[in-house]
Amino acid sequence: MRALRDFNIPKIVAADIEIFFGLLGDLFPNVIAERKRDMTFEAHIESSCKEMQFHPEPEFILKAV
Repeated sequence: MRALRDFNIPKIVAADIEIFFGLLGDLFPNVIAERKRDMTFEAHIESSCKEMQFHPEPEFILKAV
């Protein structure tokens, strides 16, 4: 479930995220898969954004991961 969620979320528009999570809840009832985070990798993405003069928004970092 985690792979399905993490692979598809960056491709879904914000308005449809709630619907997507509803579908996941229907397919995998009572399953809560926490997001595994690699803080070192996320820090590299953030520093790269700053070097390129981008704003390292959390949503962008999530999509990049």
